[in-house]
Amino acid sequence: MYLKRKIDTFLAEWKADSNRKPLIVRGSRQIGKTESVLHFAKDNYESIIEINFVRDVKYKGIISNGYEASDIIKNISLIDPTKKFIPGKTLIFFDEITEFREITTSLKFFCIDKRFDVICSGSMLGVNYKEIESNSVGYKKDYDMYSMDFEEFLWAKGYENAVMAG
Repeated sequence: MYLKRKIDTFLAEWKADSNRKPLIVRGSRQIGKTESVLHFAKDNYESIIEINFVRDVKYKGIISNGYEASDIIKNISLIDPTKKFIPGKTLIFFDEITEFREITTSLKFFCIDKRFDVICSGSMLGVNYKEIESNSVGYKKDYDMYSMDFEEFLWAKGYENAVMAG
């Protein structure tokens, strides 16, 4: 069962922005980043390309021909030909990017390319994020996700906003 989170509203607004940039969702471990992104993706995209750099180490070679979106898409397709890249209808989800920080350099090229939406996620603490922060400045958007707060807890317990406000 999926629990409503504040990131849900943010992701909907991000998707509605015609000038959206690749998104990096950062936050502590085990707070629901991956689950929230995948829940959003299932409701909003025809094709979801999920690459988890902890689980799927073989994808660390996707930048072997450079950082251009077309080169990365080609290399992903060579590793797994079943992945479908449909322009305007595909979300590429790079998860656990702390394990492969180099992928963030490609965000500039995905932003320029504009055929696919890109979300990255990772548990990035301290110095690790500082290394990523300088990549693709101006070509990405960041979102800080936190553990479930009291309002989200009340949503999970079934309370509506009207009840909480009164």
